[in-house]
Amino acid sequence: MANVTYKVSYFPAKGGAEIIRLVLVAGGKEFEDERLTRDEWLKVKQDTPTKQMPLLTVTENGKKKVYGQSGACTRYLARKLGLFGKSPEEELLVDEAYECVVDVQKEVFKIFMEQDETKKAELVKNIKADDLKRLNDYIKLRAGERKYIIGDSMTLADLQLYNVVDQSASVVKDLFSSFTEIQKHADVVKSNPKIAEWAKKSQQTKQ
Repeated sequence: MANVTYKVSYFPAKGGAEIIRLVLVAGGKEFEDERLTRDEWLKVKQDTPTKQMPLLTVTENGKKKVYGQSGACTRYLARKLGLFGKSPEEELLVDEAYECVVDVQKEVFKIFMEQDETKKAELVKNIKADDLKRLNDYIKLRAGERKYIIGDSMTLADLQLYNVVDQSASVVKDLFSSFTEIQKHADVVKSNPKIAEWAKKSQQTKQ
């Protein structure tokens, strides 16, 4: 049997690495959570495949391979750990849902980057009226009355939704609170024992 270990490398923040960490946590896999300072990163940057973080290091039977791009690493792990659906059709839907949440994540990031409070308020208003309403309607359509967004167990779709809701709390308080489908499904993940333990452990982590 192959001996496989994982390491996630990123700055001392949740950021783009947190979804990779969440998949490993949900999949019950221990991993090295490497948090590099900017100076530490600059020393090793040129030796990495993408010259960007996050990075996923997979060591199997002593052979180490390093991978970049958050989405690629996340999908790889989700498939490997049974968090990507149970049929080709479910895999398609999980991927669809993941991308829908990523679209919203990009819009929320614009709020984080905006320094002008008036413009920030306008961004929040528009995101709620358009992006969050669309995502809420989408989840209601795909999930119906089920506990999870796709299928009968937790998948990458649920984890990414929780990830965005969780990280957005530091940007705009209660951004999702009036969107019942989004909040309901994020809360399902939040209440998962493995995720709850991880959240407690990392609650002081910078976004």
